[in-house]
Amino acid sequence: MRISSRIARLGGTAFLTDLCLYLVWVAIPYKAIALGASAAQLGIVATFSSTAYVLTSVISGSLSDRVSRLLLARIGAVIFAAGCILILRADSYAAMLPRMPLLGLGMGFFWSPIQAAMADEATAGGLEGNIGIFNVAWSTGKALGFVLGGVLHARFGESPLMLAGAATTLFVAIVLPRSRPAGPRGEGEPATHCSDMDPRRVQAFLYMAWIANAIAFGVGNTLNIQYPKFLLQYGGGSGSFGIFMGTVFIAQTVAFAFLRGYRGWRCRRLLSYAVQLAIAAGAVLLPFLHVLPLTLLVAIPIGAGLGLAYHASITYSLTAHATRGQRAGIHESLLGIGNFSFPLIGGLLASGTGDLRMPYWFCAVMVLIGLTVQEAIWRRAQSDSPTAPHASRV
Repeated sequence: MRISSRIARLGGTAFLTDLCLYLVWVAIPYKAIALGASAAQLGIVATFSSTAYVLTSVISGSLSDRVSRLLLARIGAVIFAAGCILILRADSYAAMLPRMPLLGLGMGFFWSPIQAAMADEATAGGLEGNIGIFNVAWSTGKALGFVLGGVLHARFGESPLMLAGAATTLFVAIVLPRSRPAGPRGEGEPATHCSDMDPRRVQAFLYMAWIANAIAFGVGNTLNIQYPKFLLQYGGGSGSFGIFMGTVFIAQTVAFAFLRGYRGWRCRRLLSYAVQLAIAAGAVLLPFLHVLPLTLLVAIPIGAGLGLAYHASITYSLTAHATRGQRAGIHESLLGIGNFSFPLIGGLLASGTGDLRMPYWFCAVMVLIGLTVQEAIWRRAQSDSPTAPHASRV
């Protein structure tokens, strides 16, 4: 498959943005801990950023269906860079907290428009290929960001990571391709994920994927925010943290690369459920494992599960032509809700009980609740469907 220069540049900026984003998100928990943050306060740090991300993603996604997508992305990159500098200069937890929304605001303006812009570039039948390139690019950047962030933080502390985050996003703002002239955008594939299903079932899979992705990323961000404190309790440092999180997202990247060429995953309900159960099992087991090689065995299924959940959610979202920016915004905002609520509630449970294992067990319970809700959505779609063909599809 030939990759156009615009697709290459969009993929490259996705890689660089998540690379710097997760350099920064290695530094932030350790900076907050150094400023005296408890487990609950670590969750609040994530909440301040992710709440801004949720609100901005919805707005920027819808707005990008009417104005320049890439102008919005440039604005977001500049806002994020400013946030990095201001957070670095914070000298107390109280000073750090009100600056956190700048990170969420910046990424909220960036990701939904970029996703929709990638879909705009698709020719007929090529949408999923573009999504695959995009997913592999940002996921590789995220994995590398965690690994490099852990190694660099162990040696140099927070300042170089925050400065690198600011410099990289400013560079991204410069090298993003120019916006296309106003007019009809690329149509991509037909607005369906499973052509052999009626619209009610197709819509059900979209809603189920949104739920699965929100919960999966809630688990992922709980690891990002809460796991450093858990590791410190057992003598683990930022190097171990970076390797663990890097392994999670290397596994996610491998999953994206596989899914790019394999369409058999589409609208497979039981496959999705099995992968989500693997995430829950990993969350249950992780607090019992205190040796790095064993934790990496848990990281792999969690990362692969994150990959399938995200790929399904964004693919189903971007198959809507005229409203792909809006649906990308919903996809990102729900992801953001998981990102802030899980670390926050898990941190409150840990602080209230004095048990730092609670965030991971809370995550496992939420996966099971999510599966119950997804099955209810599916059964409702089945009962409302005017025809019975393909009802047994799993």
